[in-house]
Amino acid sequence: MGFRIDGKIALVTGGARDIGAACSLELARQGADVAVNYNRSESEANELVREIEGLGRRAVAIGADVTRPAGVEKLAREVLAFGSGRIDILVNNAGGLVKRAKLSELTLELLEEVMRLNFTSALLVTQAVIGVMEKMGSGKVINISSIAGSNGGSVTTPHYGPAKAALTNLARTLTREYAAKGIQVNTVAPGVIDTRFHEVHTSREVWDALMRSIPMGRAGTSAEVAGVVAFLASPAADYITGEVIHVNGGLHYGQ
Repeated sequence: MGFRIDGKIALVTGGARDIGAACSLELARQGADVAVNYNRSESEANELVREIEGLGRRAVAIGADVTRPAGVEKLAREVLAFGSGRIDILVNNAGGLVKRAKLSELTLELLEEVMRLNFTSALLVTQAVIGVMEKMGSGKVINISSIAGSNGGSVTTPHYGPAKAALTNLARTLTREYAAKGIQVNTVAPGVIDTRFHEVHTSREVWDALMRSIPMGRAGTSAEVAGVVAFLASPAADYITGEVIHVNGGLHYGQ
């Protein structure tokens, strides 16, 4: 038992930037060949593939919109071709806030977009590949949620927080069906991570207040999230399923 995943085939959705890119790299460092899914970040995905190949692992960049069934079908087809019919690890990382909105400002269109991006995408991709894992008798599905899925986030995330909470619930629902089939489904819930998410959606004033609220006194890094993902993908986590692991410097505990 250990942390190595040599020769495994991994798929990371939204895998070209920030937390997704860190996950793709760390899985490769631990021995996996990685399919890097992207939607708009083609240049970043191609650069990441070259970096992974520099580590001595195989990689491929696959453009696909995972919020749509046609995109998911394309992605699954190309990943299975890359993996010669196998997929061992799925990291459902695609997601985003889109924009902040209080309840009074929330439109149906924004709600549907955020739900598709954060929850529906994970459900569709998992649905597309878990049958392969079932036939193999093993597999790891790791959903990237958020602290907002547990503590509700802020008054401007009545769409994002519930969408992320749904990922946790999905992992536990799937655990009931697939645990006995050798497939573990878990959730990683990052807290305040220093990524482009906060560059776009968080003001400096709010950011500074967040730093003061974190017991460790700083934001986390994408690499620190990726380390937990790599652990869950490894044999060391074979008896962990349906779990939520928080990565937030002590900002939130529990469910």
